[in-house]
Amino acid sequence: MNVIIEIIVAIMILLGGLLSILAAIGVIRLPDVYTRTHAAGISNTFGVSLILFATVGFFLHSGEGFHPRVLLAILFIYLTTPVASHLINRAAYDTGVPLAIRIRDQLRSVKKDDIKKRRNLIIRQEQIEKARQEKEEFEDRLDWELREEQIDQRERDEDQEREQDETAINEESDDSENQIIEEDDEKSKKDDE
Repeated sequence: MNVIIEIIVAIMILLGGLLSILAAIGVIRLPDVYTRTHAAGISNTFGVSLILFATVGFFLHSGEGFHPRVLLAILFIYLTTPVASHLINRAAYDTGVPLAIRIRDQLRSVKKDDIKKRRNLIIRQEQIEKARQEKEEFEDRLDWELREEQIDQRERDEDQEREQDETAINEESDDSENQIIEEDDEKSKKDDE
């Protein structure tokens, strides 16, 4: 009985290894992204899960017990690999990655309509963004001009204040000079008398 279990585990490991090798060859040899992800998704999923099932069988046979983590890993691989392959293929198709020459695209007409709608939407979004940027630039320019006018007005006001201060100082200095001259004249008259 032990020999039969060991043979089954060995066959599962060999089949898993062969399927993984086929997946690697498929990724290298197949003509486009879509068939490559199919080969990697299907073959590698079955190859890895056969190897993991062989691992569970080996540990059960050797008496080390049941490891639920390995079964969770198998479940995780079965859930994620097909979804990942599908999303990779869909992203490649949506971005316009070409199909192999021998493959006929049955979704081309639907895709063309979808591309036109997306292109029109993108053009509208670009126009809205351009109008928004122009509006912001115009508002910035108006703000800049308003600031320049305020700065010019402030400079004019400061110049007027300076001129008024200078004239006031000149008048005071003229008044004080005249007063000093008058005082000197009065002193000289008193001295003369």
